[in-house]
Amino acid sequence: MIKPVFKVCFIALCLLTLNSCDSNRVYEDVYDFEEGIWNMDTIPAFSFEINDAAPKRILLNVRNSIEFKTQNLYLTYYLIDETGKEIKSELVNVLLFDPITGKPLGKGQSIFQHEVEILADYNFPKVGAFKIKVAQYMRDTDLAFVPSVGIRVEDIQK
Repeated sequence: MIKPVFKVCFIALCLLTLNSCDSNRVYEDVYDFEEGIWNMDTIPAFSFEINDAAPKRILLNVRNSIEFKTQNLYLTYYLIDETGKEIKSELVNVLLFDPITGKPLGKGQSIFQHEVEILADYNFPKVGAFKIKVAQYMRDTDLAFVPSVGIRVEDIQK
């Protein structure tokens, strides 16, 4: 029989190990679209804190179904400071399917995860609160077969 003290130590060790596996992550969150449809009027916003002056890597995470109609997805991100001032924005073309073969890109089987670096070595102007908004800029008002979009901010390994 395992003593309760050993059980607590084992659980604490497991939690510590899981937490340390992703030591570069500063912030990560995902916005799930209702019924997997991204309406043009829905602009997910991700709020996070930057606590140091070290450069960061910012990634956009997009999930799409195999049934998505086009080979790519146009998105615009807006980086906003705590005063509401837009610091940076850019239109991003996310390639979802190979243009020649039509083979799905990204990781997955029927739902594919795409991780797109939008800022590689970004120095925030100061520490504090920031927000990233992500808007879709496709011809269709309602994009079916896009279950979610997310943002990841991470420290750069030196």
